[in-house]
Amino acid sequence: MDGIVDKSLLFNPETQSELQKLHEKAGDKFFDAWDFGVCVHRIAGFGHHPNPMYLGRMPFSKITRPEDLWMVPMQETVNVGAALIQQKVLADVLHGAEANKAWKDWVKVAEMDEPKDQIATITEDDFIIVEGTAGAKGRYTGGKFGSVSLDCSEDKGMHKVILGIKKTWIQDNKWNSIQEATTVAGSAMYKHVATDIAVKLLASIGGTETFDTDLYKTIVKAISTNRKAGFNPDAILVNPDQEATLMAMDKFLSIDFLGRVGRLAEEGVIGNFYGTIPVYSTSVCGANPLVYTRAKGVVAGLRQDIQIEDYDDPIQSLEGAVLTMRFDLAAAFTAAIRKVNTA
Repeated sequence: MDGIVDKSLLFNPETQSELQKLHEKAGDKFFDAWDFGVCVHRIAGFGHHPNPMYLGRMPFSKITRPEDLWMVPMQETVNVGAALIQQKVLADVLHGAEANKAWKDWVKVAEMDEPKDQIATITEDDFIIVEGTAGAKGRYTGGKFGSVSLDCSEDKGMHKVILGIKKTWIQDNKWNSIQEATTVAGSAMYKHVATDIAVKLLASIGGTETFDTDLYKTIVKAISTNRKAGFNPDAILVNPDQEATLMAMDKFLSIDFLGRVGRLAEEGVIGNFYGTIPVYSTSVCGANPLVYTRAKGVVAGLRQDIQIEDYDDPIQSLEGAVLTMRFDLAAAFTAAIRKVNTA
């Protein structure tokens, strides 16, 4: 998220001063650390982890960076001073968003320098190598060079979620509830982005692979079809039902096919076809698996990552505060995206 999220609230002299006060006040004391981010399961969604995960007792000396503030209970932060609350809330939001960050690996993510931007979609397959003596200056030797237009001007591409913090929570010092609300709101926003991307991928398919024998063989044929069209598939998106089917197949689990010896699975990745093409499982995927080339499929243009709006007073403004994001999605080459029939 570096370079996209505006973390200016997290990095300033006032933040460092307040962190120092926290250390001086706490001394060598310990605090109970809770991970509120697990309240949203990366595949199953909301409601599957009703309680935060207890991480144990940790010394305050562990808090050396503003990003680490999510580990400190909101009550402790309020006891130090209101000046630290804005940094604390943003740290909670960003930590919660991490639970659903897998979408950043599904597509080409581009930072938008302007409200309207043109983003090139280029891979190594697009270049034509010329052998021999250099002749006239080559102006263009590309193959499938392309670009997409992204538009986040005015209110286009604006997405928001209300934190839902009640005034009574603030009045009654229900800081645990406030911390959970801010953390899960970050997860909710990123899950929304993931859903939009899955819908955009499905709406942009260039063809459908006919079912043949089983899911594994049909996906393999879809990979082959895309390669014949001049693309290099490097991602497969499936829903939990298809994950269950693949995880019960010897061909998918066999070390000869999977090629995962000595590797740790990435976030959301259930395996790799030929040991190279990651398979992502998520509840936001539609009814059919999608095989595609990320750099040539859908581009996610980020004009603004998660921010907190309507948030002036560190405490009172928590009521009515919203999270916003500005992004646009555009398909580059539909032939780079192929849907797989499951029956």
